[in-house]
Amino acid sequence: MTLSTFLIMIGCLKIMKSKKIKFYNFKKIYIEKKYRDNNNVKKILDKIDGMPPVEYVNDLFSLVKSMPVVNNPAEKSGILFLGGIRGDILKRCPGSLGHICCNYYVINLYIGCPLNCTYCILQEYLNQPFTIINVDIEKIFDTLDNIFKKNKKFYRIGTGELGDSLVYDPLTEFSKNFIRFFSNYQGNIFEFKTKTVFIDNIMQVDSPGNIVIGFSLNPEIVIKSHEGFSSSLIERLDAAKKLVKKGYKISLHFDPIINIADFDIKYFDLIKIIFNYISGKDIAWVSLGTFRYLPGLKKMIEYNYPGTDILYDEFVLCSDKKYRYLKPVRLNLYKKIIKFLHSYDKDMLIYLCMESPEIWKKTLGYLPFKEEKLNLIFRDSVLRK
Repeated sequence: MTLSTFLIMIGCLKIMKSKKIKFYNFKKIYIEKKYRDNNNVKKILDKIDGMPPVEYVNDLFSLVKSMPVVNNPAEKSGILFLGGIRGDILKRCPGSLGHICCNYYVINLYIGCPLNCTYCILQEYLNQPFTIINVDIEKIFDTLDNIFKKNKKFYRIGTGELGDSLVYDPLTEFSKNFIRFFSNYQGNIFEFKTKTVFIDNIMQVDSPGNIVIGFSLNPEIVIKSHEGFSSSLIERLDAAKKLVKKGYKISLHFDPIINIADFDIKYFDLIKIIFNYISGKDIAWVSLGTFRYLPGLKKMIEYNYPGTDILYDEFVLCSDKKYRYLKPVRLNLYKKIIKFLHSYDKDMLIYLCMESPEIWKKTLGYLPFKEEKLNLIFRDSVLRK
């Protein structure tokens, strides 16, 4: 472990109680010039302990072109870019060709993640040599306001596609802004997805009823082996318990499920531990997805984590050009986890992430092809419980 990686780990795990936050070992911060006097930028800078060099730049894309290629996630997280959001504010989750999508919409608030999970698709998917925090949340809310007023359809939205939803929240406090905004749109659902326990800002705001905090979960042996600087299983579940007491709904994401030795025992114990902290009525939904990768991600995993065993299993190339565990293996993993979950709550809403219609039918017994029906299921799981 390099010194810089060690410092990042310490910063991730230790949040100082003082105004300044020893959060990450930022080596440099780039700021888009038009946001020099932005209040969110000022707040973020004011919280960073040991201020690194700051450089103001005109254009994000020119900056990217001028910098060397960086493959190591720890190096990317050491450089921070503060600027405005690019492209469409609200995007439909791209899903996967030939596989069922759950009609999820995403906002790319953070682009990049410092948790350094071995399996993270961002290693291959993102090419910028730094982490981006989009500070212009006012533009995000103005855009959403217009969309919701023009289109009365149901939206289930999250910020966890290109970065952990809460990993930078101690710096930005954006979670409070999102909760307050969505309190005005009770017909829609907003979800934070995280592997951290950075819930302090959320705990300061009463739940409006349509906010879900999702925790990505795996057995502790997987967390220690593959989930870098993320919080431990017990820490995440303790955070979930606190949020439930505050009135928030919880979602659970078993994704990626890893085909580990003694799978039955490890995942049964995981689910047993979960229900020692929260109950089925506290859970909005559960998603399941097995480990999968594009060919480019395999190369990045081998480059960044040469000692990992996550690629040792047998995989098959699927219609979306991603490699997955062999079909009988995936069926076995899903069926057992579903059985474990249903032993605690038979009415729990469970869905599969980026899986084929055949796997859906053989594990859950139905195909959610109609968007209206699927939306209704998600909406009822939160708003009518």
